[in-house]
Amino acid sequence: MENLQQTKVEKIEAFMKKWFEHFDRLDENSFFLQYLSEDVKMKFPGNDLFTGHEGFSNWFTESKNHLVANTTHYVSDIKITENANNQFDIAFDVRYVAEMKDQKIDMDVKEDWKLTWDDVKNQPLISEYIVS
Repeated sequence: MENLQQTKVEKIEAFMKKWFEHFDRLDENSFFLQYLSEDVKMKFPGNDLFTGHEGFSNWFTESKNHLVANTTHYVSDIKITENANNQFDIAFDVRYVAEMKDQKIDMDVKEDWKLTWDDVKNQPLISEYIVS
């Protein structure tokens, strides 16, 4: 059991690395949508809570329209807790650096995710994504 648990934690950490690499490259919305539940709840600084794929797509498209170049996410202090079978809470720190058309951003935030590991697809599904 411990080996299985460790494997999922390692898979989640590898997924997080891939997720932020794609975020930093400002990848297509479709890459992210496959990992977000249909009713995902999301909150980012300066935005109200929004839900679902449409909410994410609107937010991310708008964000990309204001960016001049790729962004950088420095992720640290990752804590992954399994609350129930394949149900994980993930808390971590991020230093976010970006250049927008009207300003430069360099800020430290906390992120909290709720994630289910789908054994059939062997991939995560994020149901809550809160940045504060």
